[in-house]
Amino acid sequence: MGRLVYLMGASGVGKDSLLDAARARHPDWLVAHRYVTRDSGGSENGVALTPDEFASRRRLGLFCLTWQAHGLDYGLGLELEAWLARGQTVLVNGSRRALPSARARFGAALYPMLVTAPEAVIAERLRRRGREDEAQIEARLARHRELAAALPEVARVDNGGALAETLAALRTRLSEECRA
Repeated sequence: MGRLVYLMGASGVGKDSLLDAARARHPDWLVAHRYVTRDSGGSENGVALTPDEFASRRRLGLFCLTWQAHGLDYGLGLELEAWLARGQTVLVNGSRRALPSARARFGAALYPMLVTAPEAVIAERLRRRGREDEAQIEARLARHRELAAALPEVARVDNGGALAETLAALRTRLSEECRA
């Protein structure tokens, strides 16, 4: 059985940038895309579905995990389980809300990890992204604090500096986890 690296973190910590870097530097790690009921605008590895398409795929049992956040539906496809069955390391952009379901579904194969960054870095990233106003950015920062406090047992990787450093830290964490 492979290993499912389940990355979580508040909006703006750079999960998608980290996943893109992992895909480029570690072709032996598979990065699963998410199915989501909105267009990502090319900023994340996702497959945009209409709400009806998403509901149909859920009814057909084509997702191994689904959740809702911010009025949207998210899902991970069954292909993820095939990759794990072949002993692959698979990285996903997960959700804290779905973590209990992920633990139940994937058991010992699951390696949850919280991606963090200093609040000033997150705020600047959110401003550059241009999708939130200042009140929404503050709400995202509050969620970041809440998330960090709610998951004290979960491994962490800081993505506040250079992406290459974060990727090296992730690689080290995964190597340590394999030896444990």
